[in-house]
Amino acid sequence: MTRKALLLGLLVAGTAATANAEVTWEGNKGRLSLGGDVEFDINVANKQEDSNLYRNDGRDDRWDQTGRLLLDISGERVADSGAYAKFKAQPTLGSSGGVGSDDAWFAFGRSDVGEMKIGRFEALDLFPLGQDVFVEHSGDTSSGLYTDGSAYLYMAKEARGRAGDAGHVMVSRQLGDVYLELATLFGDRSDLFNVVDGARRYHGHELTKEKDSIVVRPALRWQAGDFSWALGAEHNLVEDAIIDAEGRKVARRTGYGTTFGWQSGLIKANLNAAYLDALNEENLTLGANVLFDKFGLGYIYGRNKIDEAAAGYEYLEGTQKSNTVYTSYRFDNVLDLDNFGILLGAYWSDFDVEESTVATDRYGARVRFKYVF
Repeated sequence: MTRKALLLGLLVAGTAATANAEVTWEGNKGRLSLGGDVEFDINVANKQEDSNLYRNDGRDDRWDQTGRLLLDISGERVADSGAYAKFKAQPTLGSSGGVGSDDAWFAFGRSDVGEMKIGRFEALDLFPLGQDVFVEHSGDTSSGLYTDGSAYLYMAKEARGRAGDAGHVMVSRQLGDVYLELATLFGDRSDLFNVVDGARRYHGHELTKEKDSIVVRPALRWQAGDFSWALGAEHNLVEDAIIDAEGRKVARRTGYGTTFGWQSGLIKANLNAAYLDALNEENLTLGANVLFDKFGLGYIYGRNKIDEAAAGYEYLEGTQKSNTVYTSYRFDNVLDLDNFGILLGAYWSDFDVEESTVATDRYGARVRFKYVF
């Protein structure tokens, strides 16, 4: 049986039992749950083929559809001693026909000892965006992909997880109001750098993977009533895992992140900051967002300081700045279905650099249809 056929069979079995709630089976050996959601987007965004904002390649408004159907399968067993084991699998069917996965992990532990988690998942978010419906940036970049000639928004997420073929192991412990975790991401991390001019490049220099990376990411979160505070860092222990054409250690990357949160009634707010020290580059990102019940508003400031670039890429040297504003609104209980919502999202982002000869602002809007079954 193919993966697609197996996934479709599981989906039909689950939705036949119920169309609007998670299904749970209890037995002598533990609990098994089946649920999921549908999330499809209709997007319009102002983009260009080449994300390099120094080049006059033109741009236009592009329409597309994205999204996926996600099936959530989870299980847990708890022993008399309090020890437990649990798992989660979230296969997805994309709107383009591809089969993928969000989470796929196994965890075990005990409340008075801690937990170990292995697989594909995301660690603590040190730069939450609030109601993130549609947030992109000038140059079509993100916190997870470095592209020469674009604004790189570092958000302390390079080792957060779900990183291609890299493995992920995390240990964590809850101590009263304090939560502690230590995540380790290991394997090929060259896919952090986008392909430019036919090769993975950093400041114009072609990159070579020499070894597998081992990136450690300690983090903690403290909750005190309506307030929360989290901080963490990430560092690649194998500095020569990725080198450039001159033999320099591009994998030498150390980042830090912190976030303050506040919630009172229907109002939620976050203040975020992240800093990255990399080879011949420093990145600073600041952010703030607030959610008033169903309405969200946020702002992100990014600054990249590049000290050196390869011959032909000298235009990258100097300080690059970007500003991004985004907003969203959520409609609940559409058609009187308490598990069906429609979300609207929009963003505007500008890349500020004197050497650029092209229009550097980008914008987009999205309508998202979300149904939880």
